[in-house]
Amino acid sequence: MLNKHVLAVLLIASLPLVGCSSSDKQSIKDGFTEIGHATRDATKATGHFFRDTTKDAIQNAKEATSD
Repeated sequence: MLNKHVLAVLLIASLPLVGCSSSDKQSIKDGFTEIGHATRDATKATGHFFRDTTKDAIQNAKEATSD
């Protein structure tokens, strides 16, 4: 159950959005979407980097031990 302090913080945080125009709200939403897409792209690139690096390390280890 949410306590009074959490509810008060949520209420105060939501007050600026109530006063925003519709276009301002859309701009805020677009900003969060861009952040989300950038985060997704960075995560994908990082995952690919570590995947490729691991494959290279395994391949190098196999080549080094096969002699």
